[in-house]
Amino acid sequence: MDGEEEHQVSVVPLGKSAKSLPAQLADIVLAEVMTGKLAPGDRLKEEALAQQHAVSRATVREALIELEKQGYVIRIPRSGARVAEYSQADVSYIFEIRAALLGVAAGRCARLTDPAMLAELNKAVADLERTAADESADPQSFSNQSIRAQTLLVQYSGNQRLPELYERLAGMGTWQLIRGRAVSFLTADDRRQSAADWRQLVEAIAQRSQARADRAARQLLTHSAERVGMNLSRLGSDTPRENSPENA
Repeated sequence: MDGEEEHQVSVVPLGKSAKSLPAQLADIVLAEVMTGKLAPGDRLKEEALAQQHAVSRATVREALIELEKQGYVIRIPRSGARVAEYSQADVSYIFEIRAALLGVAAGRCARLTDPAMLAELNKAVADLERTAADESADPQSFSNQSIRAQTLLVQYSGNQRLPELYERLAGMGTWQLIRGRAVSFLTADDRRQSAADWRQLVEAIAQRSQARADRAARQLLTHSAERVGMNLSRLGSDTPRENSPENA
């Protein structure tokens, strides 16, 4: 009992912190979205958030406006703020664009065949394979490794516009939600499939086959999009919707 009381005393209400309240509250809400505590479509009630975090409703409003700018929150007239929902169509569109860009990068890398690039890509893929072989691996760690491999491809492509375009795409709210929750890599099978796709892609680059490298990159992201669709459906059915319109 003493331990519980000590833990409770150590928690400082957000309203008594010296940090920027809207920015800190925005980070807290975003963290709850990323972990699934707040699901797409959940209402974000200003009064409830203000009471929960010991801040004013004006602070809550500023935090929600910032999250709206980033694409994580939407405001509906006469309904208030909600966590942004991403449809299967949204996911499909994003992966279609990413596949096209990554295909261009992979094809250009196959044409250039820079030894330093091949060494780095092989190391990145070996890291992915090691993580995929571990049944208990953290999905987010695998996701970070996959993003690193994609970044290498884009940077080594020789197209100076690609990194900027890919970075802009990565900043989209829907993609950040997918990436932040590692939705492509939730199961060991997901991670093994992705690692195998990456190996096929690097082998095509090593063999200087631009067409194969392009196809392999597109296949990599096609498979990823399929996994995201299935995993989002499963997460949606498993996540309690305490703040959904039906329960509001």
